[in-house]
Amino acid sequence: MGIPTGRGDFFGNMITRNISYSTASDVRKVRVKALPELGKPEDFSGAVGDFEFSVKADKNVLKANDAAQIKVEVKGSGNLKLFEIPKIITPAELEAYTPEHKEDVTTSLNGLRGSISDAYTVVPQFKGKYKIPEVTFSYFNPNEERYYTILAEAVFVEVTEGKELPFVNNDSAASFKKNVVANGNNFRFIALETKLNPIIKNDFLHSTEFYLLLLLPFLAIPIGILIGKKRAKRAGDIFGNKIRNANRLARKYLSEAKKQLGKKEAFYIALEKALHNFLKAKLQIETLEMSKEKIAELLQNKEVDANTIKEFITVLNDCDFARYTPTTDVMMKNVYEKTVEILTEIDKQL
Repeated sequence: MGIPTGRGDFFGNMITRNISYSTASDVRKVRVKALPELGKPEDFSGAVGDFEFSVKADKNVLKANDAAQIKVEVKGSGNLKLFEIPKIITPAELEAYTPEHKEDVTTSLNGLRGSISDAYTVVPQFKGKYKIPEVTFSYFNPNEERYYTILAEAVFVEVTEGKELPFVNNDSAASFKKNVVANGNNFRFIALETKLNPIIKNDFLHSTEFYLLLLLPFLAIPIGILIGKKRAKRAGDIFGNKIRNANRLARKYLSEAKKQLGKKEAFYIALEKALHNFLKAKLQIETLEMSKEKIAELLQNKEVDANTIKEFITVLNDCDFARYTPTTDVMMKNVYEKTVEILTEIDKQL
């Protein structure tokens, strides 16, 4: 025997279908009655059976940005999988997410029985009391051959903490008022005089900026020639370049000595090179070819005081002997600081 399926085949359709089967002796026909048009509700969506309908919230009092769940449920027996559950309408202040649909339906010889539901998650944004309007659900009872409409009462959600509404919304269950505060800027006199400036557009052509930009290349040529001559003169000054190079090397090796603190041999080599390049830059001499007595004499001729000269020669001697005698990090640091102090003093006196 064939079993009819679908909404129209389950309890009726607008047309009549003949379903037949045959045995060795006879042929029988089953006629499916159409749903009556008389009394059919406007919101009827094809539900046929015996149902209960409810709309409930798991929390009616919450804070702003907390979440509440509103469950729309239909339960009973009938064509539970062949119609849509009514949808709720939420105020704009309640952010509603796509509902989670659930079905708990069992099939037996008597048909389908169980429940279907949509669970809406809503999150309020502002403080206040909000109303989710009433929802109706209509179905046809085949045993009583009549339509029923169930009205689910409105659901109220109260938000006790949060920001105030920036404006009054007609969808809200509560209205908000603000007191009018008077101040000195509420009323102002109409201005009787204006301060308008004409919009004048000057052409760039023949303007001051135009002539300055025009003359700029001609001014740049002599400046470039002058700079070029100075560079050429400096490049040709061999003696001056040697002094500048020695001065640069003195700073370089002094910095290198500071980096090598703790490494005895490398430290004293860098410090000695810094001292020799300093003298080469200041006295224009090759110190490697001279004795310490000659260096002291030249510094004395430059009017450097005797105590500073003595300390300078002492540092030179320390660099010679320290590489072959035991020393510590503290001693190397003291020698470095003393060298910087002496070189600074000599530079001032020269």
